[in-house]
Amino acid sequence: MLWIWVAPALAGPVPPPTEPEQVQSEPVRIGVLATRGPALARAQWQPLMGWLNERVPERRFALVPLELDALAEAVAQSRLDFVITNPGQSVSLARQYPLAWLATLKSPAGGDNLAIGAALVVRAHAPYLHWQDLEGRPVAAVSENAFGGYLAYRFEADEQGVRLERFFSAVRFTGTGFPLDRLIEQLAADQVAAAIVPVCQLERMVREGKVADSDFRVLDNQAPAGFGCQSSTRLYPNWAFAQTEQASPALALAVTRALFDLPADSEAAMAADSAGWTVPTSQLGIDRLLKALDRHPLQGPWWQSAWHWLRQHQQWGWGALALVLLLGGHHLLLQRLFNRSQRRLLATRQQLEEKGRQLEQARRLAELGELGANMAHEINQPLTAIANYSQGALLRLARQGQDPVTAASQEPLRQALEQIGLQVQRITQTVNRLRARLQKRPRQAEPTDLVALVEGLQPLLGQMLAPLGVTFTLRWQGQPRLLPLDGIGVEQLLMNLIKNGAESAARTDGPAAQRAEPGRVELLVCFEAALLILEIRDNGPGLRMPEAWLQQAFHSDKDDGMGLGLAICRDVIECHRGQLALINLSPHGCLARVILPAPQQRLEAAPHPNPRS
Repeated sequence: MLWIWVAPALAGPVPPPTEPEQVQSEPVRIGVLATRGPALARAQWQPLMGWLNERVPERRFALVPLELDALAEAVAQSRLDFVITNPGQSVSLARQYPLAWLATLKSPAGGDNLAIGAALVVRAHAPYLHWQDLEGRPVAAVSENAFGGYLAYRFEADEQGVRLERFFSAVRFTGTGFPLDRLIEQLAADQVAAAIVPVCQLERMVREGKVADSDFRVLDNQAPAGFGCQSSTRLYPNWAFAQTEQASPALALAVTRALFDLPADSEAAMAADSAGWTVPTSQLGIDRLLKALDRHPLQGPWWQSAWHWLRQHQQWGWGALALVLLLGGHHLLLQRLFNRSQRRLLATRQQLEEKGRQLEQARRLAELGELGANMAHEINQPLTAIANYSQGALLRLARQGQDPVTAASQEPLRQALEQIGLQVQRITQTVNRLRARLQKRPRQAEPTDLVALVEGLQPLLGQMLAPLGVTFTLRWQGQPRLLPLDGIGVEQLLMNLIKNGAESAARTDGPAAQRAEPGRVELLVCFEAALLILEIRDNGPGLRMPEAWLQQAFHSDKDDGMGLGLAICRDVIECHRGQLALINLSPHGCLARVILPAPQQRLEAAPHPNPRS
């Protein structure tokens, strides 16, 4: 006969397998998310600790209330044995740390244990009927990472194509910490138009006597019938109980049995606002929500997904890279061609503008040439008459000048008539030179005594500079000699440059006038071995236009100037194959430097000694 012995069933708590004595002496630390602060968290969950101590008497269970970030940090540092938290954080922790979910809190209304969501609370007297009425208004929420509140409501808004950060004028977060009561307090003080709070938060505060039920209301309630709380969003699984790596499987099994044995009418179940614990509920809906909001812990940045796709489809990746490089090279080529065409277009435009200026100047020069030819023809006869009259007057004075007394009294008149004759001769030479220029005839250089030429200009310079109040200084360097020059052209050159310097030095708004300094012009004539250098300095304000402009015809920096003086000077200098430079002096003034080639030729030396100023 075969005898089988069956052990009798044990009544009462089921003890866990024997563990080392040192482990049993340490408390079992159960971290809980303190959504309303440590004090209320202890009042809500401490009865459950008593139930576990009763059902698992070999171990002592200790409650550790923590805020959102602190609870995650405690799990990361392995300082907890078990965790009680809301579904949003449960998914986040489970995808980052090796947690085993043991049970889900039962909803007191029964059903499928969906009890987590968000409620949009407003004041009872507020004029808002739906969430659309709050556009442009400020709202309050506990944190942008809080699942049972802001995240749940943001998901509902995104489903309708609304971005909360743009829809509301401001979303004021009370911080990552708790309690959540601050949200209702801000709303009661009219600091915000609405508050986004977890489902049943308002009802708990009413039961605790902290607020009156008639003072607030929830917008767009969509909670199922008999749920007992109002919700503005869909509901998600209730709070979950999880095991960390610090708890042994035997202890986890004992705690799970104790949770499932918790009666719905027990103090621990009612304190947690539940009907006890049941098997873990699927968290698929929470995963979808977090992924839609880019908050899922397993979601990496977009470039990681792109890199993963490229590794799986390398041929498409290389093709796309080649296409990008081809398009980029094509763009660079087009940009280069465009830049080159633009530079050519700008250069052509500048050339056209320059040609236009040259054509305009040629037209004006042609008109001036025609005018000059007419004037030369018309002036020639009056000049001849003036010369004849002056010569005739000199002859009469010579006949009447036999008496010494009469001759002495008529000496000034005789000198004046001689100067008239000299100036008529000079004008005639200038007109002939202008006529030769208009007829494109080459001008002949003749041996010229520069000292005599400058001395002959002294009376005319004195009459020209006296009304301007400008002093003139003449200095010489080197040994004077006869030079092959166009004498009339050099006279015009010196007269124009000295006149320009004197007019600049005499300006009333110049530096010399501001310092009450008399205007002055200085001419320095240097005879070198193969060069003749003429330097005209003044103490005026200096150049006010570019040098290249001033040397062109019809360009002048004087209000009443015709712009012909420097153009004539340039023509004379080019005729001698020389150079002209206009230089601003420091701190003020201008230097006109003329350099003319003066090679040693077989010419007689000038009979003058080295003149000095």
